[in-house]
Amino acid sequence: MTFKNILVVYNPKSGRFTPKKLLFIQDFLKKNGVSFTALNSLQDNIDKTTTAPFDAVFVVGGDGTLNNIINRLAFTDIPIAHIPMGTVNLFALENKTPFFLKKALGTILDTYKPVKTNIGKINGRFFLSMAGIGFDAFVVKNVEEETNRKNLSNQAVNNHVKYLGYIKKIINASKNYEFPEIYLTVEDEGSNSFDFKEPLNANQIIVANLKYYGGPFKLFPESSCLNDNFSIRILNNLKQRKDIISSIIKFIIFKNGYKTDPKHYFKAKKISICAVDPDRNRNIYYQCDGEFAGSLPAHIEKVESAVTLLASPNLR
Repeated sequence: MTFKNILVVYNPKSGRFTPKKLLFIQDFLKKNGVSFTALNSLQDNIDKTTTAPFDAVFVVGGDGTLNNIINRLAFTDIPIAHIPMGTVNLFALENKTPFFLKKALGTILDTYKPVKTNIGKINGRFFLSMAGIGFDAFVVKNVEEETNRKNLSNQAVNNHVKYLGYIKKIINASKNYEFPEIYLTVEDEGSNSFDFKEPLNANQIIVANLKYYGGPFKLFPESSCLNDNFSIRILNNLKQRKDIISSIIKFIIFKNGYKTDPKHYFKAKKISICAVDPDRNRNIYYQCDGEFAGSLPAHIEKVESAVTLLASPNLR
């Protein structure tokens, strides 16, 4: 694809972003004969009208920044590229986008093509990577509140140190979490051979649209934004901190084993989730692409061809 005019949308609070890197991107595009406009995703209004004059949108940030732009530009034909600058960058891992900035830019300009991809929608909000309901959303909410309360800068620490700090926050948050029970109801027929007529009981649910979750862990090897169904993982019998830690470790080590247990790992394109006790819905949270998004109840569905991404030929 030939690019003449690109909109560069950057998040200055992303984990790996620096003003120097933005200048490098601008210089790189200039040297390659590409005109550009740079907008701050936290300050500037970005919508379908804003992007109309451009050939593509380059999102410079993490999965949360990409999520924000996808929600603004869903059902448009403008291609969106992701320049990974976040702490984890799940879509970059999936898309095999280089993390070295110069190589990423060159690869996107030279080899990536526009691809219509399928995304998720939870209560009206879109997500590309995954939605988490339960404990992981509780952690995300706490981290966001702490960051806002202390006015922390994402550039305050090395990105690897920050990631390790996030793991520590997960462990600490489990001390104060009650692991309430939730129900999942599968609404589309023919998802699996398993009979989903009765709701499934859980304490934590992960609805995956990509293969990666929580970092460079390919926990959903059969999932893809090119597939019609989500891969869904249910964790239950979680009562205390040791249970969640044990489940995470087992999931990472024995991920392929879960595919044989349809009560814990299955595919579907439309589900609903609520608390077993309806009075607890407002205190059970969900997150999208690592961003706090709301409280139960939740309706989740796969939306086909909803966003145009500049994708690697290796995207599967």
